Amino acid sequence: MYRIVCIEDSPTMRKLLQKTLAGEGYECLVAGTLAQGLKVCNEDKPDLIVLDVNLPDGNGIDLCRQIKENQRLAHIPIVILTGEAFSVENRVEGIEAGADDYVIKRNNMKELLARIKRSLHASVRPGNR
Repeated sequence: MYRIVCIEDSPTMRKLLQKTLAGEGYECLVAGTLAQGLKVCNEDKPDLIVLDVNLPDGNGIDLCRQIKENQRLAHIPIVILTGEAFSVENRVEGIEAGADDYVIKRNNMKELLARIKRSLHASVRPGNR
């Protein structure tokens, strides 16, 4: 079973993510702040991270950079999930920070699931699982 950490400030969105991911057979751990998210990632070694950009204690793009600079976590795919404007600049900033994908919240959960599956498949190499 894949373990996914969702770092999202909205309690409603965290519940939706948990329900949706559990329904697809994923183990879903959630965090509401940057600090909590980093702690969960360090302790639970997820297979993928879904990361909101706007968190109460910092910017998700900065957390993405921090994760990708950490040798123990750098291999973990990150899908940025945001409600911000979906401009080219926003996407480029996320990708340059090390994100594997960038999804806007107003899209449906089917698209997010497809992108999660693609990112997990791309990250699994023979011997990794």
